Amino acid sequence: MMYYILLPFMAVVLVVLQSKLAEILFSGLVTLELSLIVVIYAGFRLELWKGAALSLVVGLAMDCLSGSLLGLFTLLYVFIFLLAWFVSSQIDSQRLYLIAGFSLVCSAAESLALVLLYQWVFGFDMVDKILPVLAPQTLLVSVLSVCFFYAMRRVERLLAYG
Repeated sequence: MMYYILLPFMAVVLVVLQSKLAEILFSGLVTLELSLIVVIYAGFRLELWKGAALSLVVGLAMDCLSGSLLGLFTLLYVFIFLLAWFVSSQIDSQRLYLIAGFSLVCSAAESLALVLLYQWVFGFDMVDKILPVLAPQTLLVSVLSVCFFYAMRRVERLLAYG
């Protein structure tokens, strides 16, 4: 029960942390998608209802704090969580290179969906900025997801043996 009570607060902290880190480290040029990594981790490690709640709340926090179309990140994150949850039953989730590849594909799909939707809804022509922004961002998410999964696996072992 405490998980569901703390989830909205932790989601807001995560979204604020990722936006401030992106501003500090990259001067706002590249977005730091820690929330996407957490949603992918939830898809691989959490049970269905806990992970679905996490992806829904993190998506809502992203929608509210990022100023995007309402429900866009919620829809994307719930879809990515369900895809990760399904994929985790099909592949060996202990292999970090598979997680890196999956994170790379999810990050590229999310960024491409955002660019195309913004072009369709608002008429922003951001297609010429896809390669210079999309490539570093997807690679960053892929590397950070491997680091996050490795660190969380270590934490799980420490808590199991501690």
